[in-house]
Amino acid sequence: MARYRDRREAPDYTHLRGKSPEQVFAETYARRAPGEHSGWWPERVNRTLIGLIAERETLHVREAAAVYGALFAKPIHTPEFTADRAANLLAWGVRLGILTESVEAGRYVWRMPDRELMWETDPKGRARQIRGLPDGEQADMNRRRAAQDRAADTRARKSAAALAPDIERAVDALLRARPGVTVPDTPDWREALPNALLPCLLVELRPMLLEAHHAMDPRRQRQWLHRLHTSVSVHRCSRSVDTGRPPGERASPLVLDPAPAPAPAPATVHVPDLEDLCEDDAAALAGL
Repeated sequence: MARYRDRREAPDYTHLRGKSPEQVFAETYARRAPGEHSGWWPERVNRTLIGLIAERETLHVREAAAVYGALFAKPIHTPEFTADRAANLLAWGVRLGILTESVEAGRYVWRMPDRELMWETDPKGRARQIRGLPDGEQADMNRRRAAQDRAADTRARKSAAALAPDIERAVDALLRARPGVTVPDTPDWREALPNALLPCLLVELRPMLLEAHHAMDPRRQRQWLHRLHTSVSVHRCSRSVDTGRPPGERASPLVLDPAPAPAPAPATVHVPDLEDLCEDDAAALAGL
């Protein structure tokens, strides 16, 4: 059966050839961010600009490409490519209302009046502006988002309550499969247990493991339960001579460290009985 790859046109960067970074920046910015904005793009632009502007009051055209390059450029990026990306980002920032543009001493200067996120991607994957709207529209948006947040919280609570018995069984099964193991300080465990003092014995974290999914949205709750099931299967098989069917087809198991070795018993120091020593030895020891 023939297979077809997803063929996409490679980006065209011929407009960068034979030009200095300054020329590239000026020409790209002059195009004023052509195209439609939809999906996750406005939110991505917004988040990138928040990181770019950071604590700066203003961003001048002379430093824009250098600041962008220091934060986001990769070693393979040429100065011309970096200037093109920086100019496109700033042009989109102005178009989306995230940045304000002014001219000082004949050169562009950009400011970010609001350092909070102005654009987000809604649950259906559509871009929507959530700040900086006219008063009436902003009030409607605030009410709509508040209602959506309440509904999302309700769904998360119901999902967490429904999954709680399964998660408890999975945690206890993991404890039976690997008694005495240690939970290491890895990104996966840190994400699931942000308040835990890691590394720590798995058995000591049982109460936190039973409550961790309450801080997750329903999708992450299901992923967490599946991760626990996968971990139980893998660690159970690794203790048996019968490997059986390879478990964990959709997720990798959580990493666990072996149980810590018991501390060696302190050495016994023999203290001689002074009564059995001669007078000269006893006097010498007493002098010490």
